[in-house]
Amino acid sequence: MKTTHIITVLFLLLCLPQFLIAEDNNAERFQIVDNVYIVDSHTDLMWAIQDNGKDIDWWEAKKYCEDFSAGGYSDWRLPDIKELATLYSDGNRKGDGYKIAGQIKITDCCVWSSYDILGGALTFSFNSGKRIPNALGETYQLRALPVRGTSKIDLKKYKNF
Repeated sequence: MKTTHIITVLFLLLCLPQFLIAEDNNAERFQIVDNVYIVDSHTDLMWAIQDNGKDIDWWEAKKYCEDFSAGGYSDWRLPDIKELATLYSDGNRKGDGYKIAGQIKITDCCVWSSYDILGGALTFSFNSGKRIPNALGETYQLRALPVRGTSKIDLKKYKNF
């Protein structure tokens, strides 16, 4: 019985600091600027603080992102599928029901990407973490989330397509 307690205490002493550091790093990863956009220190990308808020097709999503203006920047764009994947949090769902990291608010599960495939485009599901192909004219549960900048990390680790 004492051996079990000793092993448990050793495990907690060795592993708990790593869990706390990981949690602190995630909390510091996203910085809200002017309640309009969020800077991801992991990728150096800037994200709108929330999506467009309604069903939208791919062309409208692209235009929405290109017309988006926040923080004095006018070079916002539709994100790449791998950029969206960097926001996926496989942990617990947030209050809005989605597995999206940081304080970004999405109003439905799936966000359009700029990644086009055979007359359609991939969307990213913040329910499942899956990339889902959709026709460009599809709108159901699809949102636009503007991004700007170039990622400082190698996005290849977020699966090849």
